[in-house]
Amino acid sequence: MPSPVGIEVEGSSDENLMVLPATIEQKEFDILLEYMFRGRTAAPPSLDNLIVILKLSTMLEIDDGRTYAIDQLSKRADLTSALQFHLGCAHHVTEWVEPAFRALMKIPFKDISREIAHLMGPDAFYILSQAHTAIRDHLNILTFYPSNPIESVHCFRPGRCTEAWIWKWWQGVAKHLLHPDSGKSGREILGMLEEVKQTGVMTKADEYFEGAVEQIVAAYGSRDKGKAATTALEDDEA
Repeated sequence: MPSPVGIEVEGSSDENLMVLPATIEQKEFDILLEYMFRGRTAAPPSLDNLIVILKLSTMLEIDDGRTYAIDQLSKRADLTSALQFHLGCAHHVTEWVEPAFRALMKIPFKDISREIAHLMGPDAFYILSQAHTAIRDHLNILTFYPSNPIESVHCFRPGRCTEAWIWKWWQGVAKHLLHPDSGKSGREILGMLEEVKQTGVMTKADEYFEGAVEQIVAAYGSRDKGKAATTALEDDEA
């Protein structure tokens, strides 16, 4: 858009310098300028520089720079789920939010570091911790109060069948429910429960998981965009 007559545009001369917002550091602006002048022909920027390009391109509405940064960051192996979640929320990359949070939910709670919690922010970390607590409480209740066995016509000694069921529960399912390093996912345990005719017992835990995801999506991201990227992110994390 042409400038009004008689008004000199910022940055048009040494006497009329461009004044950067206080939130933009000079070194950050230099990184953006390097991208703008060298374009995509240069070697891919570092992780930190890509984050700067994403930040300033979003702030200054530079669509090409924003698209480039998102595309390059998505390909990097050192973009952790915590950092992706943080950047998705901070710079409105909504398609990153849900898959990143799902990946974070699958990290054992004891392995959530201070750095991960800091990147998530207090609100998202609260949702994650509450979901983990609800799931753990649910598993504890399931463990100590096994459901009644389904009596079969082939069981001629109900008392012994009940004892066998309880032994199977404590020696098999219960250990996997409580073991901190089990390595069994909820769906793998569902398969175990299917073998002993107790389907659906883990459904509540899945509900807590999805409930946390829904809260995050409502606050930060789009479910339609996020679900499409979930599988790819989980494959990268693995």
